[in-house]
Order: sequence, then C-alpha cells, then structure tokens
Amino acid sequence: MPQLQQEAAAKLYPLQKIYSEHQAKMAALLDNHYTTEKFSRNQQDKIKYLILEICEELISMHGRHDMKILYNQYSEDDFDAQVQQDAAMQSDFMKSMFEQAFDVTLDDNEFDFSDPIKIAEQMADKITDQQRQAEEQRNSRKKSAKLQAKEAREQKEQADISKSIQAVYRQLVAALHPDREPDPVERERKTELMQKVTVAYGKRDLLQLLELQLSVEQIDQNNINNIAEDRLKHFNRILQNQLNEITEEIMFAEMGFRNTAGLSPYEPVTPKRLQTLLKQDIRNMREIISKIQHDLRTFQDIKKFKLWLKDYQIPVDDFDPFSMDMSPFDFR
Repeated sequence: MPQLQQEAAAKLYPLQKIYSEHQAKMAALLDNHYTTEKFSRNQQDKIKYLILEICEELISMHGRHDMKILYNQYSEDDFDAQVQQDAAMQSDFMKSMFEQAFDVTLDDNEFDFSDPIKIAEQMADKITDQQRQAEEQRNSRKKSAKLQAKEAREQKEQADISKSIQAVYRQLVAALHPDREPDPVERERKTELMQKVTVAYGKRDLLQLLELQLSVEQIDQNNINNIAEDRLKHFNRILQNQLNEITEEIMFAEMGFRNTAGLSPYEPVTPKRLQTLLKQDIRNMREIISKIQHDLRTFQDIKKFKLWLKDYQIPVDDFDPFSMDMSPFDFR
C-alpha cells in the first residue's frame, strides 16, 4: 500500500488535477455558449445535461464545491438537497436488504451505508449482540439435563484449552527466564524472547507460542510424536480459531482494497493486480486528458460545436438498485 500510495501521488493525482481543471474549463465554455448563442430546445437539453454531468463529477469526485453554483443554475434541484435525498433512498434500500438477508431489525440512521467495510463490521456486531441476547434468554429458562451436560463439556474444553496454553507458556518461561542466565548477551536475547512470550500468552496466541518453542529448540520430532491425543486436539482447536480470525482479517482488508480500487466484491485482490490497475488508470487518465484538450480546442468554434452536438445523444440512464457508485482509484 505505501508503494502504491507513492506512485499514485507522483503520477496519478497530478493527472487527475489537470483533468479536473480541463473539465472546469469545459463547463465554463458550455455555459458561455448556452448564454450567448442560439440553440434549439433539443440542443439546450443536451448542453444542460453535459454541464450537469461535468459539475456533478467535479463536485463529487474532485471536491470542486465551487461548481455547485453552476450546477444549481442548470438543475431543477439544489445539489446538496439532491445528495441528501439520494443518500436517504439508498440507505432505505440497503437497510431493507440487510434486514431481510440477516434477519435483523435495524434502527433508522443506525448505519452509515456509504462505507461498506464499516457496514460489515457493524452488522457482525449487531448479529453477535442478537445472538448474545438470545443466549441470555435461553439461559434464563430452566435448562434441560442435556443442555447442562453440553455446557459442562464446553466449559471443560475451554478449561483444557487454557491449560494447554498455560503448559506451553510455563515451559517457555522456565527455559527463557533471564535472571537465570549469567551470560549478558544471552540474557538480553532471552529478555527479548520473554517479552514476545508474554505478549503471545496475553493474546492466547498458541501459534506464536509454538513458534517460540521451536526457536528455543524446545520442540523436536520426538516431542511432536509423543504429544498426547487430547493435547493435540486442543492445539488444533486453538489454531483453527486463530486461523478463522486471520481469515476474517484478510477478508476485511481485501474489502478495503476492492473499495479503493473500484473492484467488484468477489474480484481477486493481489499486489500485482492492484499495481496493474494503477498503471492502467494512469494510462487512461493521460488519454482522457488528451481527448478533452482536443474537445476544448474544437468547441471554441461554435459551428464545429453545433455539428458535434447534432450527433450527440444523451445516454439512457437505467436505474439499477444494486449498483454502487465506485470511487476512482484513490490511495489517499
């Protein structure tokens, strides 16, 4: 990410700034033509559409709030009011979709639906909270013998897991205690390792504790072969939980990258892929700048502009409730 940020700051962002300046010039040129030249009603509609599209992009994607004046001049709605209305509609739709998908009830204005990553985290907290409440309600009822036995087994498993971690921790402490080491260099090394052991134990990070055991040669093939079956089962359970947590962290990290790069939710994310996308964006931005520079020169001639306007068609805007506005490739 730092490498991509540096490259984007050096190459992409300056090009985006140049392009936004050209867009502002284009909007001003179109505005000047509209107010000083004669056009048919159809031509006026096309110019209005172009001005509004340019202004909306400059405001939303480049922070050019000064363009709101021109936008409001050609729009039937105030820009800020329209943004609030659109956000409310999208929020209502997303709220309904999440409530149906996850069988939860969401309060109005409880979530910021403009941030997909934050939504996912909040939804996870919401579901966990509902599960906790449901568990508390179940616990408040009289428990059956079967349920009591199940809870007793789970408590025993958790106790055994804690004992497994404690056993590894004690072995490491016994081997690494710096006060028992007369050699100053070795004492410093053991002090650093003990700090890592303490942190890993505090996090209940069995994987880190086992790696530290390997580093101090407390585990060899003979020890591995003689690990008791129940102890091995506890180790596997702890490591599986840690793997699940890491997998979830990776999922949220990838969601952030996809959102930043404007990728689809299930598109693979790799450093090489993101680097390729950045280079592609830089190349595309240069081509777009070249095109708008050409158009600015051409549209200075009103006859050429009207000729171009004659063939131009306003795109048909089909509303898609599942589409989300993707931000440009922005690493800031």
